[in-house]
Amino acid sequence: MLRGRARRWLTTTFPGGGRTLASLTVIAILLIMTGGITVNLINQLLIARHLEQELVAAGERVRALQATTQALEARVEYERSDAAVEAWARDLGLAREGDVVIVPELVPTLEPAASPVVAPAPTPLPPLPPNWQRWWRAFFP
Repeated sequence: MLRGRARRWLTTTFPGGGRTLASLTVIAILLIMTGGITVNLINQLLIARHLEQELVAAGERVRALQATTQALEARVEYERSDAAVEAWARDLGLAREGDVVIVPELVPTLEPAASPVVAPAPTPLPPLPPNWQRWWRAFFP
């Protein structure tokens, strides 16, 4: 089975030539422990890689939010400035003191004279009943 150096190591380390049940049990336990440590190490490496990816994604979100914050701060600063107030007032149709306001007028176009249209006379409304009758109808329909 084993030859050379491995056999000598087994015979010197484990009395009985390495063939006893106790020595085989110790070797099996060592192999299981080594396998467990290896699996745990690989699992820790996978977790570390996943956490690094999350850290990079969070850093990108932070940079995007900082850019948004800076843009909003610049917008707030502009809205508080006199230029924004003036632009808002101009949009409402207001003029500064000393400005000359020019309002264009529509020039009527000459149309051929048409026969005047006579509007029908409105029909008169019936007279309102006295106030006491309106109250009576409101409470006793």
